[in-house]
Amino acid sequence: MGDAFKSNTNRVPEVQYEDDLGEGIYSNDIEPQNTGTVALPALPKTTKPLDQKKKHPIRFWRVFVCVVLIVIIVIAVIIIHLTFGRKPSLAQSNTQEVAEQQQQIAYGTLNNPALSCLDLKNSTEVTTDGYYYLKPLGTLIPFQVYCDMTTAGGGWTLVASVHENDIDRKCSTGDMWFSNDQPEYTMSRNWENRNTFGRVDQATSADYKNIGYSSMKASNVMLRHVPNKTPVPRTAVEAGLQYHTSNNFLESLGGNLFSTYTQHYPMNPKTSVAYPPVSDLANAIAALAPNITAGIPDFYNYDYGSRSNTLRDGGNGTFSTYGMKISFQFSAGRSIHYDQEYKFIDTNTAMTSRKSHPFILVAAIENHNFKRFGYYRIRSQRAEGDLLMSYNGKITDGNFELQYRARCFYGRTVPSVCDVVFAVNNTKDWFSSTTFYLSDRSIKSYRSFRYDCYIFNYARRVMFGYTMLSRSMGLLVTQPQMETALRKILQPFKNYTWPGQCESNHLVVPVTYTTGESNLSNFVPPYMHSATTTGFLQIRAESYDGTYFAMCPAVRLNNCDGQFVCIGGVKNGYSTSNACNDLTDWNGIANNPDNHISKKYAHSKADIKSTIMIFYR
Repeated sequence: MGDAFKSNTNRVPEVQYEDDLGEGIYSNDIEPQNTGTVALPALPKTTKPLDQKKKHPIRFWRVFVCVVLIVIIVIAVIIIHLTFGRKPSLAQSNTQEVAEQQQQIAYGTLNNPALSCLDLKNSTEVTTDGYYYLKPLGTLIPFQVYCDMTTAGGGWTLVASVHENDIDRKCSTGDMWFSNDQPEYTMSRNWENRNTFGRVDQATSADYKNIGYSSMKASNVMLRHVPNKTPVPRTAVEAGLQYHTSNNFLESLGGNLFSTYTQHYPMNPKTSVAYPPVSDLANAIAALAPNITAGIPDFYNYDYGSRSNTLRDGGNGTFSTYGMKISFQFSAGRSIHYDQEYKFIDTNTAMTSRKSHPFILVAAIENHNFKRFGYYRIRSQRAEGDLLMSYNGKITDGNFELQYRARCFYGRTVPSVCDVVFAVNNTKDWFSSTTFYLSDRSIKSYRSFRYDCYIFNYARRVMFGYTMLSRSMGLLVTQPQMETALRKILQPFKNYTWPGQCESNHLVVPVTYTTGESNLSNFVPPYMHSATTTGFLQIRAESYDGTYFAMCPAVRLNNCDGQFVCIGGVKNGYSTSNACNDLTDWNGIANNPDNHISKKYAHSKADIKSTIMIFYR
């Protein structure tokens, strides 16, 4: 037994742990032998050697490092994705928070303004008329506008409105488009600058203009006529007249009305007026003198004498004592000096005469200020015993019409005298007025006769003339003889070209009516029907006296009476013209005592009390 114990203590059996199975680094290790006399009991199976315990920390740290690396890689991937990856669309989010954020930055709002109403319409599904915010390119601050999203395809931006605050007050500060109460013509023409005024929600109660007028880039315009004080959202329904362009005319003019006026059609007022020429016409008539008198037997070539303004005698007792003298009156008056030319600024009339046989006097009457009448006054000194004959009639030749009145002294042995006053008009080529007429009266005192011949009722673009016919031995100039002479006098007028009515530098754009086309005949004043053509918008127009107008709504102007149909007048720089309020003379001829005639040039009260709204698209 002792031997057995002894043999057992000489060798410790090799122990293999379950945890080390398969681990080659540990399974081949040899335990050192114990050479003592005491046999040690076998180690429990669950107890690991000391060297193996030291190897466990190495394994732990390897695993730990791997985990940390994985975590770092995952975090880096997430950061890269969030930084450079595509953010999810707001429209794809169904959370309440994202929906509220989307509502706050909707396009066309203060925090996210659109470029124009058309841009808003094309970029979103907005189809409702209303107030939106815009910030066109080049502008700094968003501003609120009204958008028409339904008329003629929608996308219209309200940029301005013209509202007449007082039709009877001219050139006052109440008309914001022109502050014409400043000295001379140094007015601020708001059609041609970047000024803004008014509020969009009060655009039918006062003049209005926002920065879009000068900053937006558009292709077409729309004009809407509505009763004053109509709520802006209801203007499309309440409009009495509405029309728009569709030929993209603004694209070649800078994209808006501001550039159209400043760069292409400026409204610089004229500082002088061009008078109709009369000198060449008088020369042409005088050159026909022999032919004119050939049809009057025994025509008497009266003696002009030495005075420049009086037929002192006439020869052979034609006149006595003080002779014969002529004066002309049309707003301003003149005693006629032979062969001299006169100009009358208030009526833009030019007049001259020639000492021919027969004597010729011609006045070209423009009468842009609508003076009601003018006249010739002939004062004659004749001896007692004359007989008196009067004539009146009318001669037509193509588009020309000649009206005449005459008074003839005859019956004594001294030369007879016929004072003949005539008026020539051409409504087609000269755009003469058609309302005028001639009237005369004779006043006799002792050896003195006064013959006044009037041209009444606002003669415009009419030639007002005088000639003196005479026969020897008191022979009467008969009416056929007189008319033969007048027909010959009429011939040079056929070659006369009345100067250009007004500046030709204007723009006429066709329009399409969406409201009120059937009422256009009521919109245009009665006396302006032949002077206008509907279906157009005219940009810039000019009057006879050099006053400019910004535009003629719904019509093209065929003459120069823009004050009756155009808006935004800027008065000239040389006269007292008052055509400088928003609706100019839409109430007819200003201060005209003839109410009937004035109304013929006037718009209706409804038109005068309307606001014209201007939209871009």
